[in-house]
Amino acid sequence: MYSRHHYSVIDMHSAGAQARVVIGGIPQAKGSTMNQRRQYLAANFDYVRKLLMYEPRGGAQMSGSLIVEPCDPRADVGILFIESGGWLTMCGAGTIGAATALVESGMFPAIEPQTSIVFDTPAGLVTACIEVRDGCVQSVSLENVPSWLAVKDHHIELAQYGDVEVDIAYGGNFYLIAPAERFGLDITPACAEALIAVGRALREKTNATISVRHPLEEVTAPIPNVIFTGRGSQPGVYRNMVLFGEAGVDRSPGGTGTSARMAQRYARGELALNTPFMHESIIGSRFEGRLIGVQTVAGQEMVTPVIKGRAFITALRNFYLDPQDPFQEGFGVGYAADARRPDFSSREGQA
Repeated sequence: MYSRHHYSVIDMHSAGAQARVVIGGIPQAKGSTMNQRRQYLAANFDYVRKLLMYEPRGGAQMSGSLIVEPCDPRADVGILFIESGGWLTMCGAGTIGAATALVESGMFPAIEPQTSIVFDTPAGLVTACIEVRDGCVQSVSLENVPSWLAVKDHHIELAQYGDVEVDIAYGGNFYLIAPAERFGLDITPACAEALIAVGRALREKTNATISVRHPLEEVTAPIPNVIFTGRGSQPGVYRNMVLFGEAGVDRSPGGTGTSARMAQRYARGELALNTPFMHESIIGSRFEGRLIGVQTVAGQEMVTPVIKGRAFITALRNFYLDPQDPFQEGFGVGYAADARRPDFSSREGQA
């Protein structure tokens, strides 16, 4: 067997969400910050993301992280985030998965009962406090980056629904937030396809009418994700569905999404500091959130979120790319339009 590329990964699920941790084969990234490295790899090595996130190795729901050397001397580990939709600045479920993988694989020394890992992410430093018992991770609590409600009560016109009111919040990534019941839908797997269609339309209209940026960044960026909110399975539990990419439905409640949701509720006077926030996904899995403080970043008041969840190792894998494989960048059905077109000109060895 001859392979053009070789990647070593630890596959995880974090509250049900696929979280592929790439530990070998990562190209050398240029840049003095993790965000610069993210931008460099996105511009020059996006085929790595496509190959590992798209079919036949991944799918529309796939997300992952790349473990690299940190830029910030205060950090223990550098981490970059990929998914079927692109290169993220932060991913909570992915960080919970990476922290678990590093400890349980022995790549990071475990200290019982608690191990601490400081991750250098494109969004800033994120500290993971990992509960360890008998060498196994029981839970991971992330102190995430400062989060805030960026836009309140933004109005857009949406076909079939008329005037729609949405919020835009940041929790490591920007999210458009809207209640599912506004569209006559519930947060259930049966409604997932309809929510995807509405979410795409909402995102397109919102990005056409408003731009947002982090106060520490100079340029604006399109809003990549949509959160649909709904009632949880029991009192005191809040349910959501996150749409990412063209057709990705987060199986977890979303770590940065939970942070954005808490920031939104805090700004609206609906969530106090140090109050548990139970966040439920479309499949019923949960993260527990809490806001532990308020700070000012570049003149903007923000909250400090903590997210607690758990991840599990599902596989240790090596991925290869045969130079005769017609799908050199993978493929997708209903997504992955940016993948290189397959070359079926060589039929040698095909049935």
